[in-house]
Parts: sequence; C-alpha cells; structure tokens
Amino acid sequence: MLTLNRILSSELSSNDGKRVTLSGWVRQIRPIGNMTFLVICDRAGKFQSVIKLPTDSNQVAWETSKTIGLEDVVTVFGTVHADPRVKLGGAELLIDEIQVLNKAERNLPVDISGKTQTNFETRFDHRSLDLRSDKQQAIFRIQNTICMAFREYLEQNGFTEIHTPKIIATGTEGGANLFPVVYFEREAFLAQSPQFYKQMLVGAGFERVFEISPVFRAEAHDTPFHLNEYVSVDFEMGFIQDEQDIMKHTEGSIRNVFKRVSEENTKELQTLGSTISVPTGNIPVIHYWEIQKILEDAGKEFPDPLADLTREEESVLCNYAKEKSGSDFVFISNYPTTKRPAYTMPYEKDVRFTRGYDLLYRGLEIVTGGQRIHQYELLKQKFIEKGFNPDDFEFYFEVFKFGMPPHGGQAFGLERLTARMLGLENVREATFFPRDKKRLYP
Repeated sequence: MLTLNRILSSELSSNDGKRVTLSGWVRQIRPIGNMTFLVICDRAGKFQSVIKLPTDSNQVAWETSKTIGLEDVVTVFGTVHADPRVKLGGAELLIDEIQVLNKAERNLPVDISGKTQTNFETRFDHRSLDLRSDKQQAIFRIQNTICMAFREYLEQNGFTEIHTPKIIATGTEGGANLFPVVYFEREAFLAQSPQFYKQMLVGAGFERVFEISPVFRAEAHDTPFHLNEYVSVDFEMGFIQDEQDIMKHTEGSIRNVFKRVSEENTKELQTLGSTISVPTGNIPVIHYWEIQKILEDAGKEFPDPLADLTREEESVLCNYAKEKSGSDFVFISNYPTTKRPAYTMPYEKDVRFTRGYDLLYRGLEIVTGGQRIHQYELLKQKFIEKGFNPDDFEFYFEVFKFGMPPHGGQAFGLERLTARMLGLENVREATFFPRDKKRLYP
C-alpha cells in the first residue's frame, strides 16, 4: 500500500537526510559489486536509487531487487543522500524497502531507452509504451505549455473559452471531406471545424471566444503533415475593423506560446535537441498579388496569380521573409476567393481576393484566419456562388439577420505547430494516438 508522504523525483534533493517514499517505473538496473543501482521514472522525471550489500535492515529489499525487471512498477522507501556526482538531480535514495506494485513482461515491444531504434509503425502499435520515452514525454509536456500559453493570452485579452458540438448536421466548409455518423434515424457528420458555432457565439453577445478541441477531416492525405483527427486551436472576435485586428491577436498568441515554451520547457527542448526563438517585432506580411514576382525572382514559375501555394512555394516565401526581415514567420494575406470558404470577407478593391490569410512558419502553413462576412445577404449570395443550398445553413444564417458585428478569427492545428516548432519529421510524433488514413488503433 502506498504511503501518504510520497514525493516526486524533482523533490529528492530538497529532502536530504530524510526518509521518504517514491514510486515509478524501473528504467535501468545496474548491479555493481555489492550494490545495485535502480533508475526509476515518475511524472516529474528520473531519480537514482541504490541498494547496498544486505544488512539486517534491508535484507528483504536486496532479495527483491534481484527479481526486478525493466518497467516494473515499484514503490521504494529509504533515506535521501545528497551527492553532487549524481547526474539525476544531485541526490540519490538509499533504499531499505521495495514494494513491487506490478511486474512487466520481460520482452518489451519497443525500446523505451532509445538506445536502439524501433520501427516507426511498431512504435505506434504499442503507443502507450512508446510514450514512456524521454523524447515523447518532452514533446507532450511542451504541447501542454502551448495550450496553456494560448489560453493565457486569450483570457488576458477578454476571450471566453467555449465548447461546441462535434456531431453536426452539415459541413462547415462543404465538400465531401466529412465523416458520416448514424445519429438515431438521421445522418449526421463529425465536425470539420467549430467555425459556424464560434461565429454564432460572437453574435450571441460573447464577442470574443476561443476553443481547443478535436476536429475531423475525411481527407485521403497520407503525408507527414496531415491527420484525419487533430486538435484545432481557434478563436473568433467581434467588432473588428478588418483582418489586421485578427492578425494582431494571431501574432500575440503565437508570441506568448513561444515565450512560454522557452521559459517553461528548457529541459524538454534540450532532450529533443530543439532550439526556438521568440518572435520579435512585427511579423512581415506578403499580399497574395505580390507572390508572383517574389517567386519569379527566386527562379520559380507562378503563372496563375490565383493558384494555391505548394509546399515548395511556401518554403520559398519563408526564405524570402527570413532574408528580408529575419523572421521565421510570414503572413500571406488576401488569399484568392476560389481558395477560401464562402464565409470569408471579399477584398473590396479586387473581389478576386479575400480578407483571409495564412501564417507560415519555417516553410509550412500553421494558421488560417481572416475576416468573415457579417452581412446576411452577402453571406447568402457567397454560399450560393459556392454551390451550396442556403436552406441547409439556415441555423447558421439566423444570427446574421438579427445584428451581427464585423468579426473574424483564426485556427491552427496543435499537432502541426508542435511538430514544426520542435523539428519533428512527422506530425504523428506530436499526436498521442494518431488517426490517419491507415490507423484506427490503438
């Protein structure tokens, strides 16, 4: 039975000379002469413990240590001994009692230590074990900070956290990229986005809202950048002048994310060998009609000024921003009307373009946002132009009939931002249990 005074590995050095209790998973076992060293991992990290040549007080513990294997779950009791030579926190536990809570099978399907490389797919077949590794723990502790920093920034700027339906009657962005579900006697779909609902809540009087929640895209992508279920980090705000007000808060929230990660996750960044820099100054903006010349100057053809950007073109634009402004980030503003959803506000000076934007980071799009249409008749017209039946969206249109302020918002994929920030090769590395074209388990 666990005692009530359990401490964590991070507290070991501050308890020098005291008898304490710690629990965790056995990561290393090193018999050396008349001593056995155990490295044990808990949620705060690792600590070193040692059992010395048996005496009357630790005879049972000594015998128990001979039966322990990797990943066994144990509770250890003993006295803390400060020792600056100990790399794990400058202290170790001198064990006098061991309690084995659960034993692990001896043939582990993945190498948690990382000393040998486990096949990529095998790792995800046994994901709960894979997630015990130092690098995987580091990724998700950083991701936790990203969410915390996003919430922190928006709450400080008057946003309210919301929770919107994930079973919906019609798609947010149209098309066939929807997962159908049986909803009693009716057909329904998994939500592609909280877009409609966050706009409706702006119009309901909350004005500024945000959500961190899963979304579902039935897209047949099989790339290192895409998932079929991912966490979307959204905000929406009313009473704006134009999309630049949204870009201001996109920039502010991103800056707070990078600031917090750099402050809170030094150890994790070191574990991953990742370096990040907090954005300073204003993020540069490239208007869509400027792209053709920039690409041509870089020796790339872009004959259609209304074409969508490829990965290579996004990379060229990021390199351009880095050279001109020293920024890892760049806004691409005024996306073509054909490449944006029906609710995106047209750019009145040239209706071929919109007041929608992307934020690129290190060669990849991480944020999509912009100003939305707030006028009922214009919104209805744009839905018709996109080939939708307005009757299917009456639940959404209603708020626009009764006083909708100018508004806009943005969204980024949590996993994609995490992967790009940390230099991970595949977005699945930043996903606890990925759902992609081929994987539905574990």
